[in-house]
Amino acid sequence: MERRRRSLSGLRSLLLICLFLPSSSFSGSSLRYRLLSDGVIGVNYGRLGSNIPSPAVAVKLLSSLSITRVKVFDMDESVIKAFANTGISLSLCIPNANISSLASNPYTANQIIRRFILRYYPKTKISSISVGNEVSMLPEFALTLLPAMKNLHRSLKTFRLHDQIKVSTTHSLAVLAIRFPPSQAVFQESISETVLRPVLSFLAETKSPFLVNLYPYLTFKEIPYIPIDFALFGKNTKNFNFTDPVTALTYTNLFDLLVDSLNAAAFSLGFFDLELVVTETGWPSKGEEGDDAASLVNAATFTSRLVSHVAGLPIKGTPLRPGYPVVTYIFALFDEDLKEGVETERHWGLFYANGTSKYSLGILSRGKSEYTPVYTKKKSGQF
Repeated sequence: MERRRRSLSGLRSLLLICLFLPSSSFSGSSLRYRLLSDGVIGVNYGRLGSNIPSPAVAVKLLSSLSITRVKVFDMDESVIKAFANTGISLSLCIPNANISSLASNPYTANQIIRRFILRYYPKTKISSISVGNEVSMLPEFALTLLPAMKNLHRSLKTFRLHDQIKVSTTHSLAVLAIRFPPSQAVFQESISETVLRPVLSFLAETKSPFLVNLYPYLTFKEIPYIPIDFALFGKNTKNFNFTDPVTALTYTNLFDLLVDSLNAAAFSLGFFDLELVVTETGWPSKGEEGDDAASLVNAATFTSRLVSHVAGLPIKGTPLRPGYPVVTYIFALFDEDLKEGVETERHWGLFYANGTSKYSLGILSRGKSEYTPVYTKKKSGQF
C-alpha cells in the first residue's frame, strides 16, 4: 500500500510537469503529420459470421467510405491479397494460439514473414502486426509474449522491413487498476513490472504503437453513475463533464478520459513518448432485453460523434495530449452472428452481415453528428 501511495504521488508530479511541456515533447512533428496524412479513423474487419461478405466485397465497402486503415484478427492470405493496390493500410494479428511457438523458435518468425508478408508487401500496405489480442492479463502468456514480439521484430529487421511494419500487442482496458481520475491511473500491480514495463520498453525502443481496446459503452454499463451523454460525446458538455482534481484538466467525454488514463498509466512507468492507438471502440446497435443504451440510434450517435471528435480539424487530441491525433479503429465492419457471449457481442457492425448499412455512413467522411441519442436516464450521482 505504501509503495502504491509513493507511486501515485510521483505520478501526480509527473503529470503536472507534463502539462507545461509542448506537445512536441511527447513525439516528433513528423510522426504527427504522418498520422494526419494517413487518416486517423480505421475499421476492424472481423469475420465470425455465417454470411459475412467476401474480402473483395469488404474492400469495396471500405473503399466507398474512404477508410484508409483496417485491422484484422489473423493472418489470412485471402484477406491480405484482397487489400493489394487499395492504398488501405492493414494491421495484422498473430493468433493467441501461435504465441508460444513464435516465442520458442525464431525460425517460426521467418516463416511467418516469408509466407504472409513478403508474398504480398508492398502491393498490400501493411502497417503493423499485433502479437496476440488481449493476452497481457493472462498468466500463461507472461513469459512468452515479449520473446514472441522480439522474434517477429528481429525477422522483420532481417528483411529490412522493421521501419515500415511495427510489432506490438493489443491490450484490453483491464490492464488498468485505477481509471478515475486519469491522474491516478496505474496498471494492474500483477503485470505492471513483470509484463507491461518490458513490453512498453520494447515499444519505445522500436518506435511501435501502444495498442489498446477501449469501449465507453462497457464502462458506462459497468459504472452506475456515468451519464450516457458523457459516454456519447454529448453536446451539452457543461452538464456532463469531469475535472481531474490533480491536473485540473476538464473532460467532456468518456473516450478522452479513458485514453488519458492509459496515457497517465504509461507515464507512471516513465514512458512519455508512446503513440497510443485505440484498436477497438464502438457501440452496439442491439443488446439484451431492457438494455436501452444498446440501440441503433445510440450506435449511430456514438460513431458520428467519435469521428467528428477524433478526425475533425483542427485535431483536438486529449486534454493530457492536446493537438496530438489518436488513431482509432471502429469496431466493427459487420455484425458477426457466430460470436459467443451476450447479445451485444453480435451487434457491433457498421453493416449488417448481408452488407447493408445500418445507418448513414457519410459521417465517416464528413465527421458530422446526424443523430439524437435515445436512452433511459440513469440516477444522478458521482463517478
